[in-house]
Amino acid sequence: MRTRITGGMTWNVLTPRPLQDAAHEVLDDFAEVTVTTEYADETALDADIDRFDAIIVKSLSLPRERLERATNLKMVTQAGVGLDPVDVGAATDLGILVCNVRGANTRAVAEHTLAMVLAVRKGLRTADADVRNGVWEKHGYLAPELEADTLGVFGCGDIGSLVTRLAGGFGMQPVAYDPYKSAEDLPEGVESVDAVADLFEASDVVCVHAPLTDETRGAVGEAELRALGEDGSLVNTARAGVVVQDALVTALRSGWIHGAGIDVFTEEPVPEDDPLLELENVLLTPHSAGSTLKSVPAKDRGAAENVRAVYEGRIPETTVNLGEVALRAAYRGEMPDHAHDPDPF
Repeated sequence: MRTRITGGMTWNVLTPRPLQDAAHEVLDDFAEVTVTTEYADETALDADIDRFDAIIVKSLSLPRERLERATNLKMVTQAGVGLDPVDVGAATDLGILVCNVRGANTRAVAEHTLAMVLAVRKGLRTADADVRNGVWEKHGYLAPELEADTLGVFGCGDIGSLVTRLAGGFGMQPVAYDPYKSAEDLPEGVESVDAVADLFEASDVVCVHAPLTDETRGAVGEAELRALGEDGSLVNTARAGVVVQDALVTALRSGWIHGAGIDVFTEEPVPEDDPLLELENVLLTPHSAGSTLKSVPAKDRGAAENVRAVYEGRIPETTVNLGEVALRAAYRGEMPDHAHDPDPF
């Protein structure tokens, strides 16, 4: 287990983007923050990464090789929920705590999702482009009213649950697939389905709110999109890898589905040759669903508070691997004397 040094020393903290003032209010009295853009390239970053005590992940990739180079690293924290940029297993092997920030962007993502649902169902992207190009077809964009639509939610955690509640204001009928929740645990009025295929078969619109895991990777493919149907729409504000992109592109080109709203991509920024850029029936946003005037400072501050907690010898409540880190350290005989205290490290 890597040594936790608490109090009295300056920590070095790495982040891929500048932090909001709300984070610096928490960090500045004990930490120096370095932004990855200060390095000429990733080789230069990797050559210096062994001096950092903490990393605020955001979009920074932390595979095993990079974590092994970071020999002074005590913890990493996401400024948000998704931990897919981090090899959590490798971090655990190396005695590095991994945590995240939950709830700070729940409403932001839920609102962005509903905005995409509205825009895609109403054909607003096409209508806007036509007006700008001198085309005036007042009755050329006849769309369904949302009150008649069934909204499918793939993953009904905090964000998915709020989406169902907001969608209820439009009179949409929500159904959800979440293998980790019983029907009784879902929000009131949300019908449960037992399989991903059933969700797509039942829905007019499906919103993806599942994390990217081995279980969810590629879970939405050709069969699911065909089941959604030519009047159906897909909105993904979670992780790109949940949806098979080749299948999505084919579905949009071939008319298997009506349209899509996509906020997350397999490669970010999106390369110029990404086939989604050529399609008119997809609305694209730059992984910005979770970013609002309120949520970004809250996420950064939450990440900074996680860093401070470890610096002060406390464990962030959102740590995902504490038990495994402690067990492996004990097995190697590296557990510090105070590790069995109620507030270890």
